[in-house]
Amino acid sequence: MRQINDTSSIGDLINSSVFGEKKDRKINYVVKQSTIFSFWANVVGQKFTKFTKPYNIKYSKLYVSVKSPVIVQELSLYKSKLIEKINSYSKPLGIEIKDIIFNYKNFSATQTITEKGIEDKLIEIDKSRIEEVVVDSAIEEKIKAKIDKLKFLNEKQKENFIKKILSTYQVKAFQEN
Repeated sequence: MRQINDTSSIGDLINSSVFGEKKDRKINYVVKQSTIFSFWANVVGQKFTKFTKPYNIKYSKLYVSVKSPVIVQELSLYKSKLIEKINSYSKPLGIEIKDIIFNYKNFSATQTITEKGIEDKLIEIDKSRIEEVVVDSAIEEKIKAKIDKLKFLNEKQKENFIKKILSTYQVKAFQEN
């Protein structure tokens, strides 16, 4: 594991500490996507949260499934603002969104990464066994310090972000044992 300095981004932190091996690049990217998707409600607001589901990021495009064409039309009016907001969450992870593609034809069939496992297979893990895994305190402090510097998150969002990253560490350590 390489040394993490104060100028590293959260994306670098995830890359080097959680999934540093080349074979885990897909997992790394899925973790980043899932983290970005978890902030979707903050981007579109409560009005659109239940009618939209982000489901993929590919070639700097965010793909969002939408319940109806009317909502697609309304969201299209605010596309540039949505891109700006989502980038405030994605850029620290090393992913830049340049466009959003809205798709209303498959809303009921779409699942986000947070609803499914990697490669569309459900992941079944005994949570109590994962919670027993202890994260190195030095790594935990680095994560907290990096997240604390993010000005676009409120305190509750920072707490949630830290919990998600720490749980990722725990799952990785659990899988290695």
